[in-house]
Amino acid sequence: MKQEQRPYGAWRSPVSAAGVAGKSLRFGALQADSGALYWSESRPDEGGRGVVMRVRPGGAPEEILPAPTSARSRVHEYGGGEFLAHGGQVYFVEAETQDIHVIGAQATPRRLTHEDDTRFADMSYDVWNKRLIAVAERHGTGQMPENFLAAIPLGEGESRNIAKLATGADFYCSPRISPDGSALAWLAWDLPHMPWERAALWVADIADDGTLAQHRLIAGGGDSAAFQPEWAADGKLYFVWDRSGWGALYVWDGKTVTGVAEAQSELMRPQWLFGMQSYVLLDETRAVAAFIERGETRLALIDLASGEMTPVESDMRSVDALAPFDDRVAVIGATDIAAPAVVSLDLGGKAHIVRSSGETGLAGGDISKGEMLCFAGEDGEVFALFYPPANASCSAPANERPPVIILVHGGPTGMAGRGLNLKIQYWTSRGFAICDLDYSGSAGYGRAYRERLAGQWGLRDVADVSALARTLGKSGRVDTNRVLISGGSAGGYTVLMALAALDIFAAGACAYGVADLAQLQRITHKFESGYLYALTGTNEQTCDAVFAARSPIALAHEINCPVIFFQGLEDKVVPPEQSRAMAQTLRERGVPVAYSEFANEGHGFRRAATIITVLESEY
Repeated sequence: MKQEQRPYGAWRSPVSAAGVAGKSLRFGALQADSGALYWSESRPDEGGRGVVMRVRPGGAPEEILPAPTSARSRVHEYGGGEFLAHGGQVYFVEAETQDIHVIGAQATPRRLTHEDDTRFADMSYDVWNKRLIAVAERHGTGQMPENFLAAIPLGEGESRNIAKLATGADFYCSPRISPDGSALAWLAWDLPHMPWERAALWVADIADDGTLAQHRLIAGGGDSAAFQPEWAADGKLYFVWDRSGWGALYVWDGKTVTGVAEAQSELMRPQWLFGMQSYVLLDETRAVAAFIERGETRLALIDLASGEMTPVESDMRSVDALAPFDDRVAVIGATDIAAPAVVSLDLGGKAHIVRSSGETGLAGGDISKGEMLCFAGEDGEVFALFYPPANASCSAPANERPPVIILVHGGPTGMAGRGLNLKIQYWTSRGFAICDLDYSGSAGYGRAYRERLAGQWGLRDVADVSALARTLGKSGRVDTNRVLISGGSAGGYTVLMALAALDIFAAGACAYGVADLAQLQRITHKFESGYLYALTGTNEQTCDAVFAARSPIALAHEINCPVIFFQGLEDKVVPPEQSRAMAQTLRERGVPVAYSEFANEGHGFRRAATIITVLESEY
């Protein structure tokens, strides 16, 4: 087929903004129950409604929740852990009330809790006491909500008053009941720390009256963190622990903690959401784990007795959740050529797509595949994913190089997405190069890499942006006069700091980005109320000067290129005042600015109309 020659950035693309929005289902938790597989998905074309889905072996996916019912938790504001499948019933957190509902054979959900100003997440089913155990977050007149583990009775005719099982810690997650019902495991941590810094794994006995007794600290706390406790059928407790500097798999047999599979690869995940997973127990002898090695996802079958790991050959570039299903393992993930999907894999790596986020409609030549880059930063190796322009129908003049957009992920303790992402293909199919940066502080490369950003936010991440731009310029693969930068939330903060510090950008895009550290600290929610101190190396007494020096609003006089801002009016993490003030300050200086606000959007855009507007406006 003859290609049409057009300048980079002006190619006729097969990917529309409407196509991206319509095919951007967000998959959440993945669970197995009674031979069936369950998962949650957020649908932009239904206003971001959260739906619980089910598939049985050999069957087709079916929707469990009737419209317009929506499942979504808002504990920690970010949520996750919004449903639990057990015995053919689905217990879920209803998005509007934040109370727990149940649906089974009956067509209409039944409400189980009626708790004012209380949110729930991350449920487990206690068969022996006929109750749910869940994380609860109670908001009241105080500045900070109370977090605790709650017991919710389920028996017929019983009071629905919830009981507090565990209190005293600032945060809880992952309550998991042992197979014989005798013990409960959970994670807990305190301010000013985040879960990936010091989450501790606890186990307590469940007494005859359902209360907890004999609390025992198993791992984590101090200078290490635990993650994802899971009981095996034989009563052993497995979990991830990063005491070596890498998140590895360990087991507690009731007396001793032993390493199962330790390597220079990462099983720890930054627990922004409840229910996150990096491994799944298939039975008492085997597990499948998704390791991250130098930025690449590797699946392995682990012999739990010997620790021997056998690679599971697969073309999955990302794996975000795992569950046993029909003598196979189900995952949520993406490949280089297929968008995120619920996928059933045999242990030889053969894949069957159970539910896709949508058919891309792209030919092979239209798809840009991410290439891992490793380059030198000020403090050692830094990583990024580079996506070259790709369009089977278009080419550019031979002497032209493409503009490049540097993407900065949020968190900042997060990581660049892997696998096919239609938002990235929207740009590459138009003739842009994309470089998705895993700057110092990103997850997936071990604790030392993540801790590079401690005390250095706004400095080291910006230095990595600069080093990446230099690396791309030396490669000759991009036009150094057309370097752009885009990010949201904490990534939006780095965008603004980079625009102020570096005179290399043609334009920038900032979605719900942090602009004023002092104001953010005053109003931020409990979960992140100590985060800024660690990121800036300060405390309540020493933060003022550093916050002022590292706030984009104070550095706006250094920004001279066009900037576009996007902001949700319901954002409780980074409020609209931050974006408004930054845009107004730049306008007053005569800097070209575009600014868009969206009603009914929070921290992260969920609605199709918003996604379309943002993409088209940024282009």
